[in-house]
Amino acid sequence: MPGDRFILGGKVYEYIRSRAFKAYVKPAFDMKPTVPSWFSEMLPLSFDLALKIGEFRRRMFLWLEANKPKEAIIKYIRRYCHTDYNSAKSILKYFNEEYLYLKYLGVKAFPSDKIILIENYLSDDGKIYQVYHTLYGRRVNDALSRALGYLASKKARRNIGIVVHDNGFALVYPRGIKPRINLASIKSCELKTLLAEAIRNTEMFKRRFRHVAARGLMILRNYKGHEISVNKQQLNANTLLKIVEELEDFPLLKETYREIMEDVMDVENAEKVLRWIEKGKVKVIEIPIQTIPSPFAYNIVLEGLSDVVLMEDKRALIERFHEIIMEKIANLAS
Repeated sequence: MPGDRFILGGKVYEYIRSRAFKAYVKPAFDMKPTVPSWFSEMLPLSFDLALKIGEFRRRMFLWLEANKPKEAIIKYIRRYCHTDYNSAKSILKYFNEEYLYLKYLGVKAFPSDKIILIENYLSDDGKIYQVYHTLYGRRVNDALSRALGYLASKKARRNIGIVVHDNGFALVYPRGIKPRINLASIKSCELKTLLAEAIRNTEMFKRRFRHVAARGLMILRNYKGHEISVNKQQLNANTLLKIVEELEDFPLLKETYREIMEDVMDVENAEKVLRWIEKGKVKVIEIPIQTIPSPFAYNIVLEGLSDVVLMEDKRALIERFHEIIMEKIANLAS
């Protein structure tokens, strides 16, 4: 949007306007950015490793519930995570704060591979962050969040924001709109259909179709020795897309859907998670609206806060959350 400020090469610039594939900016060196820095695409947490971490969470919460000696837990963490004493102690403290805060809220189940905990956090600007502790990896969470976000948008008749993380995801509801659905609202057999509808009109779909069409030789990268610009390629791809979407089972269109659902996302394991929910192997538990997120939700919430961009601001907000939670925990103990 005009007025947004971003970092490029360590300097801040303000966006003015764009035309085709060109962006026009002006220097804003003495101002803070409003768009987070981009650090290239990180490798996503895999589904199998995420399940192992979920098992580890379940074991930790069981031991905290059973009042297992802290030194015994630290010893296990050091051996299991191959870490030093201080790091193991910090991990235990992190789990203990999550455990005590959820106990303070009266929650009797904790996020793990068997429990999907849903938090509803009311931010200072009136937005509700419906945070899903789905520790199944970023690609699975990408599929689940887009399908659920699309369904939520249809229900609310408003745009719903999406925040995707390795450890979960969040749907961001505008002021005045309350969440009415959760993961239990989606059937495993409907996921692919929902996803296809959700991604159809996105920029990601249009870009992917251009790549697929170029590989299929339906749009040209070069013509008579001259390189065709990306802008022109995209225009050609958009024109082609309008034509082929009228054709049933067109191969390049099917390949675009497949590439997004299976390569970018992990629709197969996302369906598996939904089947686990349907069979009762995984339970979904939702917490009423709170004004403070739990420690496990900090990073997910911070990803979606548009007014918190700089690392110093994020650290300050986490410290504020932490202080409030520690006060509540102290009141519980007393």
